[in-house]
Amino acid sequence: MFHSSGRPGLPADRIWLETLREFGRPVAVLARPEPGWRRLVGQGAVDGLLQRLDLGYYEEQTMRVQVTTQRRLPEHVRVFSTLEPDALLDEFLFNSSPHGPIRLPNELATGTGRLVVDGTAIEAQRLTCGEHIATLAAIGEEAVAVISTAALHDQAVHLTLDTTAVPV
Repeated sequence: MFHSSGRPGLPADRIWLETLREFGRPVAVLARPEPGWRRLVGQGAVDGLLQRLDLGYYEEQTMRVQVTTQRRLPEHVRVFSTLEPDALLDEFLFNSSPHGPIRLPNELATGTGRLVVDGTAIEAQRLTCGEHIATLAAIGEEAVAVISTAALHDQAVHLTLDTTAVPV
């Protein structure tokens, strides 16, 4: 993981650009993060290949939104993971508070939602647990998930794709 020194929406720092080049695919980022939010980037790799990028948007010590992009790996890679909304929601609840994990009753409600990518609405799977929501959709060959509190979710589902270091 690394902290970004770039703008939270469309970062341009060297480490982020190197990460985008390694990922090789567009990465979903918040279209309109709040000015005071910082970004923390996590990575997940399978067999040495970068598969997943998690962008946590923080204010002070509290994670407000997490945007995850996971790419499909080449067919020769036999081990892979999938994005599961309930696991992403649990991960967000575990990491979002500076006071430790948030524990909620395991009352999950499933339904449909939407992600809005560069102004285009995309139908998505939605999972709600208390005041927290995870929304997940396929965008091209990538799976993208947004996790946040219900109060921020309407803002958080507006994304843009960062392609600044992706070869054309």
